[in-house]
Amino acid sequence: MLAGCQIFPANHIFNTRIDGLPVDPNSAAYLQTISTGTRYLHMDLGQTEDMTSASYWGIPYNLVAGSKTPWQRVNYAGGWPDESDCAATDHSVVSPCTNTSAPLMPIPTAPLVEGGISGDQSNYGDHHLLVLDTDSCRLWENYHAYTDPSSGWDVLSTAEFDMHSTALRPAGWTSTDAAGFPVMPLLMKADEASTGQINHALRFTIQSSKIRNTYIWPARHLTSNGDGSTSKPPMGQLFRLKASYVIPASFPTQARAILTAMKQYGMYIADGGSDMYVQGDPNTNWGSDTISAVQTVPHTAFEAVDITAITNRPGFDPNSAAVPPMAGAFAITPTVAGSASNLTLGATITAASADAGKSGQLYVAALLPSTGQVYSLTSTGWLAVSGLSLLPYASVTLGTHTISIANQLNVSGLTGLQVYAGYGLNLSDMLSGAKYAELYGL
Repeated sequence: MLAGCQIFPANHIFNTRIDGLPVDPNSAAYLQTISTGTRYLHMDLGQTEDMTSASYWGIPYNLVAGSKTPWQRVNYAGGWPDESDCAATDHSVVSPCTNTSAPLMPIPTAPLVEGGISGDQSNYGDHHLLVLDTDSCRLWENYHAYTDPSSGWDVLSTAEFDMHSTALRPAGWTSTDAAGFPVMPLLMKADEASTGQINHALRFTIQSSKIRNTYIWPARHLTSNGDGSTSKPPMGQLFRLKASYVIPASFPTQARAILTAMKQYGMYIADGGSDMYVQGDPNTNWGSDTISAVQTVPHTAFEAVDITAITNRPGFDPNSAAVPPMAGAFAITPTVAGSASNLTLGATITAASADAGKSGQLYVAALLPSTGQVYSLTSTGWLAVSGLSLLPYASVTLGTHTISIANQLNVSGLTGLQVYAGYGLNLSDMLSGAKYAELYGL
């Protein structure tokens, strides 16, 4: 969760644990390509939030309410408007941006920009400008963003991602990243690491010449600086910290959270750059001991992951980041009819084979990001709860259950509404096992 928005559904590949997947057969060759010696992790971020500082490193992001922030003109100074998303004057998504004469993006008057705000395009850098609209839970990202002396911003590419959706970009399309990935969801974030838990994948770079000139799921785009050698990892290749690597108990909380995420969720080659650079936000809350600890980990402590264990599952869609359930796994299927002003919503919840027949509970929850309030649907109706102290919808013998959540209900005024359903032997079991899914988002 970030500012009331869940960053992609729970079954998105970036939110899926991959520590149980097999090792890629080319793993050793990939590591040799990265370095024949030893290359250590590098935390590609800084400890200052002052954009005028020479030590302002990392990729920042902006949180805005789209209904209250200016929507500024973006001008494609060359680049890839034909592979970009932008907004029309009514703030609806336009894709590609060659289909509008006045492309807009939600950009605050004083945004945080990678490398700082500049109108001088000779200042080298990616200059990402990332904006999460917390009203709609849509992420808008800009690449090579520089102020235009006449108005707005000059950019090379832009991309929009709906945080409620698992849809990938069209095949072959870039984003503001060479892999066609979103940038913000894969960043290391100081505030998140400080909680001791990062429940998503990360992004890293190696030199472009070391990346094979192809891409694999969930990437959508390639870089042509490399060649077709199978000893080079393709764009989007997933790596993880080996299970055999013991994270020292003496490492600070942030470092242990980062390295645990690298074990459980892994990190994807997202772009060309310096070898083993892992990107994060510039933040005064990053600890110097965190940076020094993480940077003791060699690239040889990693292994490439064979993602075909997921892509070969029944129900896999190459145009979606959704991970199909394994045979015997749980399934939560929404039934949606009508518009937001006349919504009928239900769900069929099927417990995993290991849970079937046990006593458990069904849960239905709704979140209003504008207020941060969470509600539980109970047998007596919707009740406000504190945080994730959810109340059960029903106590059941687990199996397959179809439930009605809304019947011709007007939710059109509830901007950003998110509705979830799940089950568990108890609440803790549901949350720790991620036995839930988003049913509806507005």
